[in-house]
Amino acid sequence: MEITNVNLRRYRETGFDKVEGWCNPAVFYALDLLDSAPINKTGGVCEIGVHHGKFYLALSQLSAERSYAIDLFDQQALNIDKSGKGNRELFESNLAKYDPHQGKNTMIIVGDSTDDGLELAKHIQPRSMRFFSVDGGHTAEHAVRDLQTANQLVSHEGVVIVDDFPNPKLLGVIEGVVAYLLMRPTLVPFAVGANKLYFASLSYRDVYFDLFRKSKLKLNTTEFFGHELVAVIGNA
Repeated sequence: MEITNVNLRRYRETGFDKVEGWCNPAVFYALDLLDSAPINKTGGVCEIGVHHGKFYLALSQLSAERSYAIDLFDQQALNIDKSGKGNRELFESNLAKYDPHQGKNTMIIVGDSTDDGLELAKHIQPRSMRFFSVDGGHTAEHAVRDLQTANQLVSHEGVVIVDDFPNPKLLGVIEGVVAYLLMRPTLVPFAVGANKLYFASLSYRDVYFDLFRKSKLKLNTTEFFGHELVAVIGNA
């Protein structure tokens, strides 16, 4: 399949393999499909846990608006599950090389996403993010808190993408997602694949579900906690 977004295709062909990190390239097709939807056309992108920017840079191809990269970076003493080890210098170098805006629209926030002292809602206007990636701490507690943060900051039409779902080495993410869904939130899943779980608001969940279900990405459908999901290319 061809990636139709020019920026996405360029990054996939010239930058993605040069950025250290863990990301299934099949996600490009899902992002391209989401970008083609007639809704969710404005807003920035945000990721909790950017590492060196492998997936953040894919997201950044889709927005010229103010965007946010959140990571512990040199505060590794707070990395209690020892997952990843982000390097700010490498991230900024990758932004300069592969981001269509050379990082000029990216605000870097250093710290623990579960720390109220970061005051993320003061940095990031609520409901202003087009896409929001959750890939920070991999404990259940981090996953729950980061999903709550994402729900606050993503736009009503926006999409939240949870990484490491499912990852047998990081079961805290699954536990956290389950705990979050038991709260009966208004942010609910619609698709799974390439090690990622996709969420949207209740109002738009079916719109995205149908978008994926009718696409060439679909493998089959499955059910998770009462929600029918489209299983897409790259599904574990």
